[in-house]
Amino acid sequence: MMIEVISPINKRSPGNLRFLVCDPLGVMGHASSSEEEWVRSPVQCLDRAVDGNPGIIVILFREMPIRNREALLELAAVLKRNSHTRKSAIIALLDSCHRRLIEDLGRANVDYVRIVGESGRDYTQMREIIDGLGPGDRVVSHLAVICPFLHHTQDNSQYEMTVCGAYLDRMVLGGSRLRQICETKRHLQCEYYLKPRIRS
Repeated sequence: MMIEVISPINKRSPGNLRFLVCDPLGVMGHASSSEEEWVRSPVQCLDRAVDGNPGIIVILFREMPIRNREALLELAAVLKRNSHTRKSAIIALLDSCHRRLIEDLGRANVDYVRIVGESGRDYTQMREIIDGLGPGDRVVSHLAVICPFLHHTQDNSQYEMTVCGAYLDRMVLGGSRLRQICETKRHLQCEYYLKPRIRS
């Protein structure tokens, strides 16, 4: 059954937050109010989620070191396991498409994933994103579109490279090919997808 995310925004119980945003990089630049609150760390988010009982929890996955991303993934999983917060709809906002991250979000039982790029940086944009969520923002919908051979390898202790698993992880992907083919259903016609190289 699909979780209706519009209802908690427009109708809330007294004393409850409409939505809570975990923004570790502080890019939103929005002051908290009695109905919406922005926090800067996973610990703060969990604390306010338990106390504020928000209808929606938004977690921003901006470009960041891997260890910071893993902390946010752990936060999402804990929120869904916690008896006080598991009924809140959790929305993950990503700067860019990242297949492994989306798979991890699915395992954490996140409700919706939206790839927002540079948008979603203020209250108005946040409301528009939340109001526009639908079946296409489910984890399974994203994974149905993205090439299964899209891999992410760690090039140092901080960040990753995107590579083609159908080319034995030896082809670094980026630019228009990544955006227009690998991250779309057009990958179904890709020469490497159709005839992947096999390790001997």
